[in-house]
Amino acid sequence: MTTQVRETSTSLDLLYAGLGAGAGVAAVLTIQALWQGYAGAAPGAAETITALTANSSLAQEAQLMGLPLVEGSKAYWYTARAGGVVAYLLLWLATLWGVMMSSKMAKGTIDATLLYGMHEFLPTLAMVFAALHAVVLLGDAYIGFNLVNLLVPFTTSYRPLWTGLGSVALYLSLALIASFYLKNLVSRKVWRAFHFVTYLAFGLALVHGIMAGTDTGNPMVRWMYILTGATLLFATLYRILMVRGEAAAKPASAASRAEPAARRPRPVRTDALGAVQTEPVL
Repeated sequence: MTTQVRETSTSLDLLYAGLGAGAGVAAVLTIQALWQGYAGAAPGAAETITALTANSSLAQEAQLMGLPLVEGSKAYWYTARAGGVVAYLLLWLATLWGVMMSSKMAKGTIDATLLYGMHEFLPTLAMVFAALHAVVLLGDAYIGFNLVNLLVPFTTSYRPLWTGLGSVALYLSLALIASFYLKNLVSRKVWRAFHFVTYLAFGLALVHGIMAGTDTGNPMVRWMYILTGATLLFATLYRILMVRGEAAAKPASAASRAEPAARRPRPVRTDALGAVQTEPVL
């Protein structure tokens, strides 16, 4: 029964991941098709808009994104950046979700099936977009990545240290996802200890985004890194304090149970006339 449930969960994870990735690709292709169709239907419209907004960086960015995915197009670079940001946010949400589960912050508010299902689904979807973030770079002529650069950390010419940390974070995350399906092969203690690697994977992804990302100077992106890091830190500190509180409460409870019966106050009793009598405590 357990094997059947896990197989069903795995199939749903793959289905949702495929749908999410397909939706992202469809959105990109739809935008490109609309832009090209608009430019073809009104030959002078695109030039007019560009002339009126020559100093608008937004118009320039939109024009670049309207180029098809051919050699030399910056659309590869834009797609890779978007995929990286989405992958980072999903990894943050997956990590935060796990901390909330372990600290019982979400207990009683979310259905248990959905709670555990999302715990497995979020990191899987994050890895789909992380793979998109990496693979699309193969088509970017400026950065010049090859397959070896993607698979072997610290071998790129573009910021090798910070880019390599992102690759390590990807591999650690893949190992964590695999651990969901190998849970029955190792002890629960080992499995739980390995899950602390989640913090390392997220930390490496955060450093990778800040140091290797070209959007770090953007205020919105900078605040994204600050808020995601701060919320995860808060949840982790809450979890640590809660565990210490539970550990401190257990010895006191155990000592109370182990107190000798002879040292405890004896129950009050009454005589036949209803007079209250007590026996001294030894």
